Amino acid sequence: MKISLIEEIRSIFDQSRSWLKLELEYAKLTAAEKITVLMSSLILGFVCLLLGMVVLIMLAFSLAELFKLMMCPSLAYLSTAGAICVLLLLLYLLRKPLLLNPIARLITRVFFDKKH
Repeated sequence: MKISLIEEIRSIFDQSRSWLKLELEYAKLTAAEKITVLMSSLILGFVCLLLGMVVLIMLAFSLAELFKLMMCPSLAYLSTAGAICVLLLLLYLLRKPLLLNPIARLITRVFFDKKH
């Protein structure tokens, strides 16, 4: 009876060790998956930001050309710069609902969402 009890305890210990190894492997794979999703989202956001800046530059030049029809060229470029400064000020004032909250939701969803 003593030998079977020791063997049972050893078996339980071995099973718990293998279970712990499997849980650790699962945690590593889950972390790798979530980091991959987060990094791909960040890279996609960065690429969209770069392309958006190119579009903004093109729109600024076209707005300056439009303003040139109504005023002298120096005032046209100055008013275009002013319009961009107003947009930047709005972005700064609305940074929490436009930037911080979506990023926080993305990170929270990636790391804490149990659904796949």
